[in-house]
Amino acid sequence: MIRVWIRGVALSLFAGCSALIHVPDLPPAPPEVLERAFTPAELSEDTQYFFDLLEEIHPEPYRVLPREEMETRRRDLIASLDRPLLRREFQPRLAELVADLGDAHTSLYFPYEEFFRAEDGGPKAFPIDVAWREGELRVRHTAVVTADGALAPGARLLAIGGRPAPEIFQAFLARRSGESEAWRIAQAERQFPFRLWLEGVRAPFRTKVASALDPSNVFEIDLSGMPYGSVALGEAPGAGAPWRLDRRADGVAVLTLDTLARDLDDFEAFLRPTFASLAHDPPTALLIDLRRNGGGDSRLGDELLHYLSDRPWRQAARKEWKVSAPLKHHLKSLLRPWIRWIPIQYLHPVGRKVWSTPEGEIARFEEERIRPRDEPLRYRGPLAWLIGPDTFSSAVGLAAGAADCRRGMLVGAETGGVVNGFGEVIPFRLPHTQLGAQISTAFYVRADGDRSVRGGVQPDLAVRPETGQPGDPVLEAAVRALTSTGGGT
Repeated sequence: MIRVWIRGVALSLFAGCSALIHVPDLPPAPPEVLERAFTPAELSEDTQYFFDLLEEIHPEPYRVLPREEMETRRRDLIASLDRPLLRREFQPRLAELVADLGDAHTSLYFPYEEFFRAEDGGPKAFPIDVAWREGELRVRHTAVVTADGALAPGARLLAIGGRPAPEIFQAFLARRSGESEAWRIAQAERQFPFRLWLEGVRAPFRTKVASALDPSNVFEIDLSGMPYGSVALGEAPGAGAPWRLDRRADGVAVLTLDTLARDLDDFEAFLRPTFASLAHDPPTALLIDLRRNGGGDSRLGDELLHYLSDRPWRQAARKEWKVSAPLKHHLKSLLRPWIRWIPIQYLHPVGRKVWSTPEGEIARFEEERIRPRDEPLRYRGPLAWLIGPDTFSSAVGLAAGAADCRRGMLVGAETGGVVNGFGEVIPFRLPHTQLGAQISTAFYVRADGDRSVRGGVQPDLAVRPETGQPGDPVLEAAVRALTSTGGGT
């Protein structure tokens, strides 16, 4: 998930007014732009538009790369625009420039419309889920196998379409926005079929492979494209319902949360019977799986922690929100049209502070720790949280909140999202190509207030599966840790 969902932002600003809020998706790109070639002047104007808006609304646009260096790279990009380009030809060029900003929430969207419309796109996608390990591209899952087992999880991909596979992946990695290397790699792995299509590589995919059984056995195979979704993508097991509770034969319960991008009322309606079930039939341990969770609304994470912790917590110490005219316009646009003209923002302290802060300056909001309510269904047994490179945004905040109140053991790998990072995006479309994009407007400071720390939430027990390793090693390691010691409390 590459967008931050904004319902929580609106509700924090216009508290108690959920019936007045409308959170629209970014509208689809007009059909007439999908196959149109745009002039160098139009592409240059789209580039300039993105960076003008970036400097107006982003709190620290050049935190990673100095402004002077970014301007040099931007001039180089514009100078390279020497012929008309389709949207799908232009996107990788601008995406690489945006990725240099080092902010995962500030990004350029894929032209998914073209991919799924094209007969040689979504219906004939690359049929292998890849994993990048120590400079090599390996098979993690595959919808195609060979009778002798040579093409199977663990095999190395040496070349695709005549190009070295590591070279292809490194080019894709350079176009993926992100603060952490783990996040960028995980996203480039997951998006590999899309990026291959953008690169012009089509089925049948002539692929050079080093056997999973004998690395010295190198062979070539033509892979027919398969419908996108035919192969599971990512390190964690395949997804099901976005929220679900499963009970294992050994008495361990696994609560899988694949998103926080849903309505709070719906989440509360899921949690209450779930924890009633856990209270009625207590498990030997509870595992909460956040490994595919790309975030959403942080209030859902706080609601979950009420059922787990009897100690106060906070997901961040401070929110630093850059005030701008586009931010105010965006927040107002979340209201139903009939109510937008009323200065309702002054009815809430968050709104008053945003609207009273001069444009171009930072409004700072200190976050107090949340005191847990008196929750009769609170689970008090052994607890572990499963985290990894695809744990992002508000899911990182949830993991950080759990660590802040010392409730549960963190198992897996460092989160892809960082503990000091940007968020609260404004989504928009570029004026000519209509490529979707988003830019951060706020910076979140980690729960202990240390703004200087880089990286994501670290696991207490580090487990990283090898490609081709059967089962779910992360989950099994968490089960062993909890059931052997009764820890994770």
